[in-house]
Amino acid sequence: MRISASFLSKARRDAEGLMTDQCTVTRPDESTTDPDTGLPNTGTEQVYEGKCKVQTSGGLASEQTEGSAAQNMGAVSLVWSLYVHFPYGTPGLRAGDVVEVTESANPLLVGRRFRLVSPQSEKTHATACRWNVKEDS
Repeated sequence: MRISASFLSKARRDAEGLMTDQCTVTRPDESTTDPDTGLPNTGTEQVYEGKCKVQTSGGLASEQTEGSAAQNMGAVSLVWSLYVHFPYGTPGLRAGDVVEVTESANPLLVGRRFRLVSPQSEKTHATACRWNVKEDS
């Protein structure tokens, strides 16, 4: 089965339409020294501002067989994965960048910060730029 370019374009537009959150992505400045003060620069560089979508998936039960007494008794823990999706083709993102949610239909997300860990595995028919993230403290 062959996917047409117009179908893929529509799928990318549809995926972007689900990105109702707004965010800013910043990158910590490389370690440099201010020539006037001699102090290290600790600023950030903005690398993206725009649409995004925060998403979790999983909730898969994982039984631990080694470790603590609770784990040895067959305790089950839930494993959740956390992602941030950006429009397809969003350039310049890299591991270590920090995403801050600035607007969301979910008020609990506004102000939350996530660190980009790694892009999700590539897909033949990618419709978004998806990143594995972890909560930034």
